[in-house]
Amino acid sequence: MKVLVTGATGFLGSWVVRNLVESGHTARVLCRKTSKLDNLEPLLGEHVEKAFGDVLDGASVKAALDGCQAVIHTAGIPHFSPDDPDRMYRVNAHGSGIVMEAALAAKVERAILTSSVAAMGGSETTRVATEDTPTNAEDIGLDYCRSKLHGEREARAVADKGLSLVILRPVVVLGPGDLFNSSTATVLGFVRKRMPVYVEGRAGFGDVRDMAEAHVAALTQGRPGETYILGGHNLTITELVAAIEDISGVGAPPKVPYPLAYAVAYVRERMARLSGKHDPISTQLVKAGHLCTWASSDKAKAELGYRIRPLRESMRDTLVFAMKTGKLRPTTDKLRALAQEAGIL
Repeated sequence: MKVLVTGATGFLGSWVVRNLVESGHTARVLCRKTSKLDNLEPLLGEHVEKAFGDVLDGASVKAALDGCQAVIHTAGIPHFSPDDPDRMYRVNAHGSGIVMEAALAAKVERAILTSSVAAMGGSETTRVATEDTPTNAEDIGLDYCRSKLHGEREARAVADKGLSLVILRPVVVLGPGDLFNSSTATVLGFVRKRMPVYVEGRAGFGDVRDMAEAHVAALTQGRPGETYILGGHNLTITELVAAIEDISGVGAPPKVPYPLAYAVAYVRERMARLSGKHDPISTQLVKAGHLCTWASSDKAKAELGYRIRPLRESMRDTLVFAMKTGKLRPTTDKLRALAQEAGIL
């Protein structure tokens, strides 16, 4: 099967391409002429070809789909920064509709949309959500959550016209390959000591390689019209920072009450706007981190063969990749040991 992959130069998308090739498929990757192809360089060749275009340009997506039997749409803007929310909506919501309309016109056999558990919103109380849990993403004031929900709605509207659509909702993604500081940024922020404090919350953490395998499985095993959560380890943020400290040797920052953290983030956000500089700490990030987004992967395990590897393996490989690419220095004995084990030092 020849499969068009959007977002293929990114974290999850590049692993999807690897798994497609390993599974005997051919991949065509949609990218811009200015795209950084580091994650794809070892793969380009007989089974991976480039097509230039943009998910917001329907004509280029339609041209890229010529001769393809399927599309996996992983492209998106994954962050809780207040910077340019309009572009986030265009890419995450309208981009999904544009790609799916092109897929319908191309009469593909299967379309996979990479959404997020963020499309389900989050809870102030402890819960483990399933695919049937009602969403509150419209109501919680987080642009990313709302944009991913709208992306699902636009895709489903196309499915109502006859597109064979499967939606996948990953939790926070860890593992090697995050060149653009997307979902691993929080973990690396703690290790780099750029997160001076934290607030308690509850989130799920999974591995990019397991999620990529599930995307490829969904091409043939996913049921059209269905949604699958690609979860992982449901942790409190206290459990997360303890695990980070254990593997990295970097001490955990203090936990502070949510109102205090929100107030600090508000001040930093205002200062960043006045100075014109980007600050990774935002009120939306603090609010998102305080919610419970635990989720169950039982459906994906049963129908897609989804597996969840040990958290320690995912964290170790996240840190090793960051050190290999110069994004993290081995400043502790444990980090130096990891670097030596990986042949970096």
